[in-house]
Amino acid sequence: MPVKVGASFVSEAAYEFAKARRAEKEEGKEEKGKGVLKELKEKYPGLNITVGTGPFSGTGTSNLSISPKILKQMEQDPEKRMEYEALIYDVAHTDVNGGIMPGRKLKSHGFIIDDNGGLRGWGISESEEGNRRSQSHLKRSEKKNWWEEMLGKPKKKKSSAKARQELLEKNREKAAKEAEEPKGLLAALQVQANPVRDKVVQNARAEKAAGFVNKDELYKYLQGSFEVVKGGMASISGKFLQKCVTDEESRNRLFDILKAADESYAKRKDEVGFQGMQVTIDENGEATTESTESTVSINEDKRRRQIAAAATKGDMQAVLALLEEDLQQVEDGLKRNMCDEAEVAKAKKLLELAKERMGRLPDRAPNPAEQSAMTVNMLI
Repeated sequence: MPVKVGASFVSEAAYEFAKARRAEKEEGKEEKGKGVLKELKEKYPGLNITVGTGPFSGTGTSNLSISPKILKQMEQDPEKRMEYEALIYDVAHTDVNGGIMPGRKLKSHGFIIDDNGGLRGWGISESEEGNRRSQSHLKRSEKKNWWEEMLGKPKKKKSSAKARQELLEKNREKAAKEAEEPKGLLAALQVQANPVRDKVVQNARAEKAAGFVNKDELYKYLQGSFEVVKGGMASISGKFLQKCVTDEESRNRLFDILKAADESYAKRKDEVGFQGMQVTIDENGEATTESTESTVSINEDKRRRQIAAAATKGDMQAVLALLEEDLQQVEDGLKRNMCDEAEVAKAKKLLELAKERMGRLPDRAPNPAEQSAMTVNMLI
């Protein structure tokens, strides 16, 4: 049975695998210093994983290209990491040989996770007319299994259903083996299915099951129900919004996306450096999230060198002016969530050190050697 993770419907086996992988990361069992791409290549040696979004690249039928934008999201956002690891698990365990292009021999095939997180498939086949290239967008956001859509409807339902069931069982066994997590932890993770978000979304679905009169009424409802919409952090395609007015499945998907965005915002809004986020939902209901970060800090080593190089009161006065600017900058940054209290305390400590040392310096013009040393430390 398909399970929804973020914007994707994946197999139960993929979901369990991604949850266990997330647990490993949170428990600190992953090897530090590895990038996402390196981890994926080691985890799936049978997949030819590359960075990019171009089709028809690679040989054989085990190619996966991932947008660098998505890899960055996986590095920074645990929710995205879990969603795309589950999707990649299904990609790695989908048998594309046979059934895709009847009457043709498949020479090479691959999947692409593009900039917007959408999934595409491409293939090169040979027939009597010669090589043929084809590609398609796979609707991973719909409950119907995207791999069934790609493989096409089977001629014999019984044998196909049996084959899919066997593949699912095989995937489940492989996921359990690869996860290597204690049952107690896995059970705890299953219980933590976010009941708060589920309750909010369920209430929204029940309240508006009959739909809305028009887009304006729907958008007004969203503004009153979701923080990211109220705060102007959500950009929703008018075409998709219009579809949500009467289509319950699309509307429920919209509620899911916005509630998940609210949760992400609530978790990150107090992080040092976090300035805001933007959720974009396209006409197909595919969502992407971008966040803005900005920080301010003091170059402590440089300021300490300047304090040490100041040989006269005049030199130290110049350093004090810089330190006062630093203090003003970090105090403003603290108000705008661009630094923490420790950075302000650092600036104050340096200012006190400079003032204390200034009281012991001579009030005269620096000699050439002192002036040269001060000039160098003011520049570097």
